[in-house]
Amino acid sequence: MNIATFNEIFEILKNIYIGLSAAKDLSEKTRQEMKDAIADTAELIDETLTILKQHLSTVISELKFGDRIKAENMIGLLNSYPAWEDKYRSFQLCTPLREATYNLEKKGLYQYLNKVSLGDASTIQQRMRDYLGGEVNAAHSIAKMLNNLSVLGTKVSTDPLMVIQALEQARNEVSALRQAFIEIEIQIRDSI
Repeated sequence: MNIATFNEIFEILKNIYIGLSAAKDLSEKTRQEMKDAIADTAELIDETLTILKQHLSTVISELKFGDRIKAENMIGLLNSYPAWEDKYRSFQLCTPLREATYNLEKKGLYQYLNKVSLGDASTIQQRMRDYLGGEVNAAHSIAKMLNNLSVLGTKVSTDPLMVIQALEQARNEVSALRQAFIEIEIQIRDSI
């Protein structure tokens, strides 16, 4: 599994939230708009990871207790799972997040982020553009995870225990990451 990009996104959202909390010169309306956009993004990522976790659980259950041929087909289709594709599109088209990214730039919040969390305001600004400003890095990260898992389908008949372990490990990683996004979403929404 390659969840490094999601860890990166989590860190960015957390740092932006810390920066927003410390920003004294922003109007309450601007602050709330940005917090809403960040919380909505964390929720969207949580929904995406939930779909993936539920599907992995279904495949694992099918492998353990059901039809291995069906499980093999399900694994092979991980890279084109329709519910994931819907979330993928949602993430790419996340207008509130894109607007929040540009608002942060216009309002000078990078200066606050520079003081509070990161040593270089231009670095956070570029990271925002790369990961949150309408780019597709996060979506590509999940697509890569799903593609990597989909190749396990060829090993169902020869090494089902290895496939189950790999899928369970992937599900556990997704679950831990999902919990991190839930916690930051709750923290942000509670502060609004």
